[in-house]
Amino acid sequence: MDPLLASLFRYIDSLSLPETPYVTGRPPVSKKSLLKCFYLKTYFSIDSLRKLVRILQRFRCFQRACGLSEVPHLSTFSRAAKWFREQGFPVFHAQLLQDLEVRYPQIVLIDSTALRSSLYDSQAKWGVSTRYHWFKGYKLHLCTTTEGIILSHVLTTANRNDAAVAPEWLASLGQWEMEFVLGDAAYDSEKVRQTAEQAGILFISPINRRNSKERKDAYGRVLPVFLKTRFGQWLFGLRREIERVFNELKSNGVEQPRWYGFHRYLLHVLCCILMHNFEFLL
Repeated sequence: MDPLLASLFRYIDSLSLPETPYVTGRPPVSKKSLLKCFYLKTYFSIDSLRKLVRILQRFRCFQRACGLSEVPHLSTFSRAAKWFREQGFPVFHAQLLQDLEVRYPQIVLIDSTALRSSLYDSQAKWGVSTRYHWFKGYKLHLCTTTEGIILSHVLTTANRNDAAVAPEWLASLGQWEMEFVLGDAAYDSEKVRQTAEQAGILFISPINRRNSKERKDAYGRVLPVFLKTRFGQWLFGLRREIERVFNELKSNGVEQPRWYGFHRYLLHVLCCILMHNFEFLL
C-alpha cells in the first residue's frame, strides 16, 4: 500500500468517530472502515460508489486494508457518504487541525478555483474563469494559512460570484482570531468588508478595475498607496501560497471533468482536502 494511504488509515483508526449502536438485525459497518473506502475511491479516482463496490468485491486486498469482512451493500455506502458530508467531515477536519496545532493564524488567504464537470451534469452551471474562460462545473472556495493548511471551504456552482459567496463563510472564521484576510480583486465589495469587520477581521483586497473609476471612499484612496509600500508588497506576495495549494490539489486529482452530480463531487473534494492537510502531519 502507498505510504500515504497506510499512514492515513492508521490515523483514522486513532480517531473517535460515533458508531451506530447495534440493536437488531445485522451489525452496522464501522464508519472507520467506510471512511477508508472513501479514501480509496478518492486516491484511485473511482467515479461512483457503484464502481467502488465492484472494485472492493473484486480485490480482497482492498477489503482487508479497509477492515471489511465482506463488502457492504451500495445503500450502506450511500448513507455513509451522506453522514460524512454532513457530520463526519467537520469532526475529522477539526481533529486534524487540532493535531496540526492551528490555533491563531495571523494571516489567512482566500480564493476560488474552477472545477470542470461533465457536460451532462444537470446540477452544474456555466461560469467564467481566467484559465478556462467559459466552463461548466463548480467552484471551490478555500481559506488557507500562509503555510498552505486549509482552514475552511465552500463548494458552489460555477455561476456564483466570489464576492457573493464570501460573506456566507467569512463570519465562521472568527473562531481563529486572525488579523488579516487577503483576497484578490474579485472580493472587492463593501458587503464583504462589512461582514469581515463584524467578525473582527481586517479584510484586504486590491481595487477591482471595473469599480476603480467610481471609487471615492477612503478604502479606494488608501489601498493603492498601501500596495506600493514594502510591507504591502510583502503582504500580498503571500497570496502565491494559495495558488500553490490549488495547483497541488489539481495535481492530486481534485478536478474530475467527467464526473457529474454535486454530492458526488463534494464527497471527492472533502476527501482531497483532508488528504492535503494530513500530509502536513507526516
